[in-house]
Amino acid sequence: MKASRKTEKARKPRVGILGRFKRGEPEADSALNTESSKLIQGEPWTQGHNLSNKALTVLVVGGMLAYPFVANQISDGMSPPAVAQVVEEKASVPPALAQQAQSVAQGFVSAWLTATRDDSSRLERYTKTSTTRLPEKSSEIRELSVSELELVNDSTFRVTVSVEVKDAAGKWQPRAFDVLLTNPDQGSLSILGFPSERAHPAATSKNFEGYPTDLSGNKAVTSSVEGFLQSYLAGNGDLTRFVTPGNTITAIAPAPYSSARIEYVVGDKDPGDKAADGEQVHVNVRMLLTNQTTETLGDFQLTLTARAGRWEVSTLGLDEDIAKSQNKRKGSKK
Repeated sequence: MKASRKTEKARKPRVGILGRFKRGEPEADSALNTESSKLIQGEPWTQGHNLSNKALTVLVVGGMLAYPFVANQISDGMSPPAVAQVVEEKASVPPALAQQAQSVAQGFVSAWLTATRDDSSRLERYTKTSTTRLPEKSSEIRELSVSELELVNDSTFRVTVSVEVKDAAGKWQPRAFDVLLTNPDQGSLSILGFPSERAHPAATSKNFEGYPTDLSGNKAVTSSVEGFLQSYLAGNGDLTRFVTPGNTITAIAPAPYSSARIEYVVGDKDPGDKAADGEQVHVNVRMLLTNQTTETLGDFQLTLTARAGRWEVSTLGLDEDIAKSQNKRKGSKK
């Protein structure tokens, strides 16, 4: 009897989870079991749902590991762009204010140098003079100009005025004075104190380097050069006759001088008496220039090009190669 009960118990079918809720529909239960069996058999090479569950687990774990990186990228994309660093530029004096400052500084220096105990009316336009000790005799001045203008801060700047002052021996001496001006309210300019003298910017006179050859005796060169400069400076003759075809040089009008005469001509080489077409020579010409009231000297740099047995002017001005040689000079004086 016990063995028979065990056999019946072993043969009793197990009811699935869905079957417990649908005992009253045996046909549906059978169909459901058949369909479920088909679904499980549909993935024989991947071990069915087991492999699907493993794949889902990998995806979830991978997503959790990738989340911080993805979230950071999204955050960076949504964040506002970083503010660019702005390099602060050094402030400069507005052109209108600079022009006004130069005018005031020149007038102030001129009035200060020429004021006397008996006549300080011009100086009083700029500052009080009641307690100021002024000289008995004024200075004689000329060639007043502004050589520098520098901003000290947002509202204060320095103007350097250059001027020639006649000394006790009657010689003209270059001198320079600094004037401090302030403009705190963007209104009228105010002068801070009297001018302070400073060393005048040094300048030395040197002859041009790069012209080692004296061409004053070369008639072909001097005739072309003198004809060109007489037309260019004094309006004598047609300028185009001395200019290389294809180049444009315009004469000064009205002519500033009544005559232009060569003092000497030097060149970068000696082209000889006859030059081949296209050959060039660079020259510096010292000219004596006169008009009805003055006589002065002037230097002119020309590039000459040979054509049909004569020299013509191709360019007026310092040649680039010779200009470089001037910058390489180390304090040599000639």
